[in-house]
This record gives sequence, C-alpha cells and structure tokens, in this order.
Amino acid sequence: MSIRRSYAVNQWKPNFDDFCRPDAHLRAFKTVVAAGFTGVELRGGTGRWDPLGRPSSIENTYGSLAAFGKLLTDVGLTAVSSWAVDPGDPVDEELSHGRSVLDREQHAAIVEWARPFAAALAELGGSRLVVRALPPAWQVGAVESSTAETAADCFNALGAMTAEHGVRVSLHADVLSAAADDEVLAQLMRATDPDHVGLTVDTGELTLAGLDPVAVVRRHVTRVDHLQLKDTRFVDTAGERLRPHAEHAFLTAGGDREVERWFFEVGTRDGLVDAPAVLDAARDAGYDGWVVFESEQTPNPASSVMLNGWYAKHRLGL
Repeated sequence: MSIRRSYAVNQWKPNFDDFCRPDAHLRAFKTVVAAGFTGVELRGGTGRWDPLGRPSSIENTYGSLAAFGKLLTDVGLTAVSSWAVDPGDPVDEELSHGRSVLDREQHAAIVEWARPFAAALAELGGSRLVVRALPPAWQVGAVESSTAETAADCFNALGAMTAEHGVRVSLHADVLSAAADDEVLAQLMRATDPDHVGLTVDTGELTLAGLDPVAVVRRHVTRVDHLQLKDTRFVDTAGERLRPHAEHAFLTAGGDREVERWFFEVGTRDGLVDAPAVLDAARDAGYDGWVVFESEQTPNPASSVMLNGWYAKHRLGL
C-alpha cells in the first residue's frame, strides 16, 4: 500500500453543538475530496451532538454503516482511514464517566468499549484505531516503569482484539498526555507488542510539548504506523501543559501567553514543524500508511483543507 492522504474532521467541531447535521458532514467531505484527500479520520465522541463519534451514532444518523460508507464513496472518498479515541472520555451511551488504562480492573471494559470501533473501521476500509497513550500529565504525575507496564497490558489486549478485524492500535501522545515525553514513549514501546501496537507521530502535538517529531520517527522507526501532520508556532517552554486543568487553562484559554490558536496548517508562516523532514524519515524506513492532515482551532475549516491540500501536493509530493 502506498502512502495515502486523509483529513481529520475534528476541525469542524470546535464546540459540542457544531457539526451535527448530515448536510454539514456532506459539505465537509466534498471539501476534503476537492483538496485531493481520499480518506477521513473520525474522532471518538458521545451523545446526540456527536453523530460521527461512535459506530452506533453513525447508524442512528445514516441508517447503517453501509449507508454511511456509500455516502463517502459517492463523494469520492475511499475509506475512514482511522478513528482517534480516548478511553478516558465519558460515554453517555454506556453510562460511563470514562475509563483509565492505568486501572487494571477497567482493562476488560476498555477492550469491549473499543470493539465496535474496530469492527466499524474494518467495514469502512480503515486500518488504525488511534488511542490516547496516557491520561493528562497533571493527573498522572511521574510515570514509573510499573505505570507504563500497566497501560501497556491494556494496549496489548486492545491490539489483540482489533487484530481480529485487521485493525492496528496506534498510540497517540497529545501535548497534554503524560506520554508526550521521550522516556515515557520509550517505556511504552518496550512494553507493548510490536505485532499489535504501533505509534502515531502527531507533529504539532509533539512539537508543542517540546519533542522533535523527526527524532521521534527515527527513534521508533519500526513502530511508527500512523502520521498526523499539523503545524505550530509555539513550544511550551514554561511547562504549562503539566499544570492542573491544563486542558482548559492552557489548551483552550491560551495559557499565560493568551495564545488564540495553538495549531495551524502544515507549512504555516513561522511554523516550527519540518514536515518534509518528518515524511522523509518515515519514507526512508519504508512507511506506507496513511498521512492524516489536521488543523484544529482553525477559524475557517474549508480554507485550512485547501491550504493543507496544496502543501501536500506541491511540497510533500503526496
């Protein structure tokens, strides 16, 4: 399989009550296709305000997964490339406040929670269940080897289950996660089964957290099986991502610098992400998976898709 381009639809949903109607979905999918992308990445969610957040919600909105898949095909998309999920998110349909990979008693429930996602990805042509590697750093604190091993046991069980559907688990370290740390990532990679668990490199999140995504690709070259490309102009040099409630005070409110937007289109002016170097490092290792472009916090999703599509074609050769 050669490298294929996908687009994350999360940028269309800045608030819980946005991007809820099928006509909005259709416009977004058409825009993605017009910009040269062949897949979309969905994000896990819950409730009536997130009709693309879980397989049962898609079925309720479109009648069936097959009907949703036909809609994608009709507009020119080939697959739902991937589904990004967080076991810690609340799930209204299951009356769950969220589950933790750091609690062994919850591992079995996490595997069952993820099973419908794996089955749906298989039906919709996808191959990656992108799972948040660890909860927020401010909640977890220092990650000991035993902490990483506990999480790894859960991911190994998840990976064994998704493999039954031809889908791999790929761990995602966002800027707030305790996994956004070179040593913690190394611990997780050592403790997880390479046959079932891979690593997602998210260029914007890692850069904002102070990591070099090119170095991460090279260090874990045999495990990188999913790329998410977005840019940022900032690095959290003050450690605000580690403070209590960083998801609100830092990521949403902008932190001490009152940053209005942390993430941008790839190749943005003053951007810190060297996307060509990231892709070259992956290609050198024989990478042939999906490359998912993102532009969270954008004020104009359609413009961001077009800008990313131009960069993908003219600067990355995709």
